Amino acid sequence: MTDNGKTREQLFLEALQTAKKTARQGGDTISSEQLGEIFAATGLTPEQTAQVRDFLLKSGISVDEAPADEVEPEDALTEEEHDYLKEYEEMIAQIPQPEESVMTAIRISAMAGDKEAQRSLAQYMLPKVLDICRLYAGQGVPAEDLIGAGSEALVRAAALLGPLSSPDEVDGDLTRRIMDAMEDLISDNLLIKAQDAKIAENANLVADKAAELAKTLGRKVTPEELAREGEVTMEQITEAVRATGRAIEDIEYGQEEA
Repeated sequence: MTDNGKTREQLFLEALQTAKKTARQGGDTISSEQLGEIFAATGLTPEQTAQVRDFLLKSGISVDEAPADEVEPEDALTEEEHDYLKEYEEMIAQIPQPEESVMTAIRISAMAGDKEAQRSLAQYMLPKVLDICRLYAGQGVPAEDLIGAGSEALVRAAALLGPLSSPDEVDGDLTRRIMDAMEDLISDNLLIKAQDAKIAENANLVADKAAELAKTLGRKVTPEELAREGEVTMEQITEAVRATGRAIEDIEYGQEEA
């Protein structure tokens, strides 16, 4: 927990959402200074900051006026992902799309709580899931997972249309919820990468300090001895030991670490 009662993971996700919102308000552009201010409380390492910049660029957001990545998202897909999207496209192509007048009636019925209409609406909107997946492809999350998240969000959202005031708002609301689901999945993946990088950085630091002390003493060192040196805390040592599976060779593992 941080001083304000939130976990670092919560702070990170909140900062990421704030960065995207700030960039959208600024014409899809954000500065390094703004990023620094937004992520100040998260304690990101340079490597993690680079991951955030890369995520924003691939989301179509320019950083320090540098143009966003012009590479088509699908160019970053693996052969398996291309095959999956092709199969998915062929599958949904078999779903006949009704006339607009029929779709309007389905939207109205879905808003009124008709379960069958909600199921039909979700089915007819599946091509939108594919379109949005192609927009978010190549950002570290498999296409199959993006499709899954978008489809689940679509089904849930089709049952939550009651508060809308007009059937004209339905498609936009569903599209937004599909996009939010995919963005959340990408954000979660970025958070995991940031956490992994932080864990690896800490393990390397502890290993280096253990090696230095072991060289001075001419033997392996205990976690307590290493902590007493004051350069790494017992919490850092414990986390490094756990993360490496007790594989730091210069640390003497007692029964309590076994």
